[in-house]
Amino acid sequence: MKALGVLFSLILTTLTMGTEYKVDPAHSHVGFKVRYMMLSSVKGQFNIFNGRVTLSSGGDIQQITGNIDVSSIDTNNKKRDAHLRSDDFFNANVYPDIKFKTNKVVSSDVGFTAVGELEIHGITNQVAIPFTLTDSLIDVYGNERIGLEGGLRVNRKEYGIMYSKKMDNGGLVVDDHIEIELNIQLIKESS
Repeated sequence: MKALGVLFSLILTTLTMGTEYKVDPAHSHVGFKVRYMMLSSVKGQFNIFNGRVTLSSGGDIQQITGNIDVSSIDTNNKKRDAHLRSDDFFNANVYPDIKFKTNKVVSSDVGFTAVGELEIHGITNQVAIPFTLTDSLIDVYGNERIGLEGGLRVNRKEYGIMYSKKMDNGGLVVDDHIEIELNIQLIKESS
């Protein structure tokens, strides 16, 4: 009888845990762009990041988490990247990570919205990230994969990144708003 109870408990645990997918960084991109000197946009990316998506046994999204290594920022300009890591911007020595965790995921006719907590520069705010999720497929190596694409716009000052150098005409050198782009492939974790 005790063995039956353990087996039942194991089955319930497995059903409630859902299916875990982890980010495949080799086939994913976390990018951003920001208006610079009111003329054009500077684009960049983070090269080191990870995350997970958990689906219920019915295929509903239960949880999305993500973590970005701030020191991996890359705008294809070493001097600018060092400045972005400094205390003028991200202060990567004190705040080494950008973190996200969902509170809920809402579906619509055009996709989903992940509502959750985004932490940048040690400050956490609630955000809504619209995204789409592909159906799963099996790759040439036999791995199950899904794709997630989405993005959001954040005001850096809401995260304590207050750099506000102005140009002669009064415009900001770096705009307050940052566009973040997510193109993510996720791979099912083996049981």
